Amino acid sequence: MPEPLVDNIEAVIAFVPNVNAVVDDFVRLGFSEVFRDGGSDEHRSGQLSLGSADLEFIAPRDPDGPSFFAQMLRERPGYGMMSLATSNAQRVAACMREHGAQVADPIFRKGARRDFRFFMTGRSVTPGARCMISQYETASPRTKGDTALNIRKLDHVIIATTDLADALRLWERNVGLKEDTELNHPLGAGFKAARLPIGESFLELVQPVEESGRFYEQVKERGEGLFSISIQVDDLDEAVRHLRENGATVSDPEPSIWPGARLARINHKSTHGVSIQLIERS
Repeated sequence: MPEPLVDNIEAVIAFVPNVNAVVDDFVRLGFSEVFRDGGSDEHRSGQLSLGSADLEFIAPRDPDGPSFFAQMLRERPGYGMMSLATSNAQRVAACMREHGAQVADPIFRKGARRDFRFFMTGRSVTPGARCMISQYETASPRTKGDTALNIRKLDHVIIATTDLADALRLWERNVGLKEDTELNHPLGAGFKAARLPIGESFLELVQPVEESGRFYEQVKERGEGLFSISIQVDDLDEAVRHLRENGATVSDPEPSIWPGARLARINHKSTHGVSIQLIERS
């Protein structure tokens, strides 16, 4: 079996119309700001800390323009990409090409906090998720539990797919991530799911198996793609209370499909269309 070519999820990236407005609202809800007003001539960016990773927001400077960022906002507002960290981007690109994937050579960029080399993958290479495979020049300092929500880490990223078996095959072949658990109709839901560990987190690949439910509706309306993120907190009940006191609509805690955990979902209208769930593990 191939070894993992990536080390961890560095960031989940969402495309939004206005970075400042989004970051302000997330800070009000209890998230910790890393920076804002980064970016380039074509986009603005800002980041929040999720402990083990960042949640990055990107807004095109010209929403009606031809840039990649404007195109992503028009086609797929909300989650659009992940940044997966590796120690050798050139090696990963070469390995992917050996398996028939079409990827470009890594290019160098000066970032708002640190420099990095990266290349992009399409959803045919990393099913359901456009990814930046990123080699960072320096490590990113991480903070945990220092906000009103007491965030521990990014627990997992949920990806909707139309063919779970094929998606698992390609993630393993192209990236070296291997399934460790599969759930069929968990808790009577109209989907099946599998887990692929990566660093401190995991990817949850989900395939609808009934023509109903939120996963089926997303795939029907938008195709495969990043669906939601799950953030681990120390105290779920306290986090829900805090969010509600600050104006967010949050579901009551309920059992997760993963054993030994409870979760609550923040309504996407409270988070600028960015789908987030909080999870507490026993």
